[in-house]
Amino acid sequence: MTQKIKIRDSLYILKDSEGNYIFISTSTRRIKKFQVDSLVRDTLEMLDLEKDEECLKGELSLRYNPLDVQDCLQALEREGIVRKYDSNTKIPQRHLKQVLFLDELTSSQEETLELQRKIENSKVAVFGVGGIGTWIVNGLSQIGVGEIRITDPDIIDETNLNRQLFFDSRDIGKFKVDVIKEKLREVNIVAFKKRVEPQQDLEEIVGGCNFLVNCADSPSVVETTRIINSYASKNKIPYCVAGGYNLHLGMVGPIIVPGVTKNFDEFIEYQKKNDPLKDLERIRDIKQTGNLGPIAGAIANIQVMEIFKYLIGKGRINFNRFAEIDFMDLSVSWREF
Repeated sequence: MTQKIKIRDSLYILKDSEGNYIFISTSTRRIKKFQVDSLVRDTLEMLDLEKDEECLKGELSLRYNPLDVQDCLQALEREGIVRKYDSNTKIPQRHLKQVLFLDELTSSQEETLELQRKIENSKVAVFGVGGIGTWIVNGLSQIGVGEIRITDPDIIDETNLNRQLFFDSRDIGKFKVDVIKEKLREVNIVAFKKRVEPQQDLEEIVGGCNFLVNCADSPSVVETTRIINSYASKNKIPYCVAGGYNLHLGMVGPIIVPGVTKNFDEFIEYQKKNDPLKDLERIRDIKQTGNLGPIAGAIANIQVMEIFKYLIGKGRINFNRFAEIDFMDLSVSWREF
């Protein structure tokens, strides 16, 4: 194994008036300031491009004590300024940018590649592939989820085309899941045409999954989520209610882990308790609402980011809280429950 070493690609290095070096990580936004000597300055200058570790040590040891060189490299690595790489490791170009992103969240190349493998080995089921679900499937495919199971009995009609991904006028009358499977040929899509309802057996969709995503809203999101919750609880599978939206509002739903986080009923109870309209008599209910592709895409992609963080175990994960986004002024309200 040939070890290469270089400065992290996304690291800013600045110098202040006193000659201190300031290191700014674009991933964590962490800022570190150090007084540096000539050994550190020379090392950083040589590591602007990837270099063989032993060659670097040899060149620096011509001018500095070898033990000091070793200590310098170890300190730079410990502070997250430089990173060692196995030059023989091949990273697929399709996910090169993602691996670079993950690399900023880890302390070693091995950990980075392990996080990528976690995603590639994941199986995620998406219930309902409409305004939110199609964008969710697209996001999951882009991050490289190994198997995506989708279920929806609906066929495409013209009203779907303003906000649902993958479909165009030539697809009208076709089953949504069939078109998605056809369009995402390079992705492992397993398609079903089952509706989320009490009399339907969803075990073959759920079994073996690492995560479930509910985008099914008929007859209501509450009813379909309660059904999915029963499977998730039985199989100990985390899930989320993916980004419901209504007119100019969008919701980034919570990730629910059975036996660990608050459950769906507690979430609904919180919603009812804090509904400012709860004590008013209902004269007329909503017939239907309008919605937009940009809102569906934005909410769904935020939700995919939450799933991404859960799968890799990094960042603040959306447990026991949800967000409501007003797209007319881009205000975000986070609520704990």
